[in-house]
Amino acid sequence: MKSLAVCLLAVTALSAQDPDEGTLSSVRPRIPEPLVFDLIRPLGAERGELEVNTLVRYKPNGAVQWAPEVEYAFAKGYGLEFELPIENLRIQTYKAALQGTLPGPWKKKFIHGWQGIGEVARGQPYWQTDALYLAGLRFRSKWSLFSMTGWRAERGTVHGNALLGNYSLFRHQSKNTTFGLETNYKSPGATGRSFLVMPQAHVRASRINVQFGLGWLRSPGRNAPQLALRFSREF
Repeated sequence: MKSLAVCLLAVTALSAQDPDEGTLSSVRPRIPEPLVFDLIRPLGAERGELEVNTLVRYKPNGAVQWAPEVEYAFAKGYGLEFELPIENLRIQTYKAALQGTLPGPWKKKFIHGWQGIGEVARGQPYWQTDALYLAGLRFRSKWSLFSMTGWRAERGTVHGNALLGNYSLFRHQSKNTTFGLETNYKSPGATGRSFLVMPQAHVRASRINVQFGLGWLRSPGRNAPQLALRFSREF
């Protein structure tokens, strides 16, 4: 009986770790991850988790922006990311990010953390850094909220600082399907104000995850629809 109980506990512990966490912004409250402004693995991720993914965005002028990236949790709740933003076939910038999970008493409903991002333009005198506070809230059985709020320092031929805000509402339709509405705002800073609204759907199958959305982007010199796709694979 004792050995049976140990086996049952082991099975329960293993089943509690869902292998399909690629589109989740947190492990315990199980809050989805935004499509456009994604995270470095879920908040609360276990050490050793590895993910590769690519965000693809289509411009009305026919250009394609895509950003392959690698995400790795080097310690429990902490992750590191390297990304190459590309337009058509030309690398635009080099990007790296660090993320951590903060302690909190409401892990079944609420989780929070922080993220720092650095990005350097290729062949141009421009770089930017972001500092963000992350917070997720699960309410009822099918609804959740996730927010990313922070500050961007832009340095180049013109310097500036900008307020950043990404706020998303999600409905958990089924175990493998989620619908969401993501909003992404940046105050003027050095490169101008931008605002994005992106309705989206997330579909998970095994360790392969697909997110797609069609929304509207308003930014300097651009006021047009946006189509976005993200493909991710966990290892």
